[in-house]
Amino acid sequence: MDDTRQLSGKAAIAGVGLSRFGRVPGTSAMGFALEASAAAIADAGLAKSEIDGVLVLMPPQMGEQHGWASRVAVHLGLAPAFCSTMDMGGATAIGMMQTAAALVHAGICKAVLCAFGAQTNPQGILPTMFGSQFAIPYGDVGAMPFMAHVGRRQMHEIGITSEQYGAIAVAFRKHASRNPLAQKRDPMTLADHQASRWIVEPLHLLDCCLVTDGGGAIVVTSTERARDLRHGAAKLAGFGQVHSSEIVHPDRHEAGIGGGREAGEQAWRMAGLGPADVDVVQFYDGFTPLVVHSLLVYGFCRPDEVGAFVAGGELEFDRGRLPANTAGGLLSEGHLSGFNHVAEAVRQLRGTSTSQVPDVEVSMVTGYGGAPHEAPPTVAYTVAILTR
Repeated sequence: MDDTRQLSGKAAIAGVGLSRFGRVPGTSAMGFALEASAAAIADAGLAKSEIDGVLVLMPPQMGEQHGWASRVAVHLGLAPAFCSTMDMGGATAIGMMQTAAALVHAGICKAVLCAFGAQTNPQGILPTMFGSQFAIPYGDVGAMPFMAHVGRRQMHEIGITSEQYGAIAVAFRKHASRNPLAQKRDPMTLADHQASRWIVEPLHLLDCCLVTDGGGAIVVTSTERARDLRHGAAKLAGFGQVHSSEIVHPDRHEAGIGGGREAGEQAWRMAGLGPADVDVVQFYDGFTPLVVHSLLVYGFCRPDEVGAFVAGGELEFDRGRLPANTAGGLLSEGHLSGFNHVAEAVRQLRGTSTSQVPDVEVSMVTGYGGAPHEAPPTVAYTVAILTR
């Protein structure tokens, strides 16, 4: 038996919390992390004294400041037995949950807080990307040009169209329009998507995620302890991660699909489930091509069917075979580095989503991060399978 199966269902998410988010000047990254953490602890119904582990995502704009997780713990009045600052970009929320589950299973911690906060307009900080000297002369700087390359490759290899990307954005905006906290709630049509300005061809403005100030937090504890708390247990049935060199070594992956498959296979194996068992999924949707990529690598679609799948409304919560990003995702709810995806996955299991899918038993979340647009390029994929 796969050794990871012994962790399946042993840990659970007991609480989730989001700070205020959107365009929120005047609050620091630390302030957002503390606000979300307090909300998650309250949601769990745990006393602060019961939190003995703290994992925090290092804000990308903060420069070199060691011990970020310890600083969050001190501000919260905690004295954790285990404390670590983590950074896998948008893959970190699920990576934290995986680490927290291992800490709980090993008996090192009883309850672990996983947190994040970011202020996108900090004063006096000028972020510098590693390897930028190789990219700036060509104007190929940042995530949007990189994802435009991914989109062009999908168009060339499997025939994806801009209109099919647009169908993804329209579906997620439909969900966001029902979410009173979403940054973008105005209805969107496919014509609106096609008329939005180019950012980097083939990406329109509405193919790209939002800019968001805010924070998120998750409390992970044992399944037994979670059952006694306010909302019961959202069990961590399976998880996986892989750090891919697909950009440097594209020949290692099936044509038209790309990296990340191993993370999904780990999670499916651990949970004893497969793509057909998923009731609702929260895809990391920094850009619409990433959703297409996820549908392929995690086994939901073949390359020859994925375009028709998204164009046919199969991602919509009220009529699709695979309801996805039911709070609006990074494209329309807000970019909270995937913490809002975890919160929505938990809400679906609790039955409290604003775009609730009936009778949810299996809720999936994906993460995408690393530094694919820096040198050397790396990509981090994470997957979590949550069950009732």
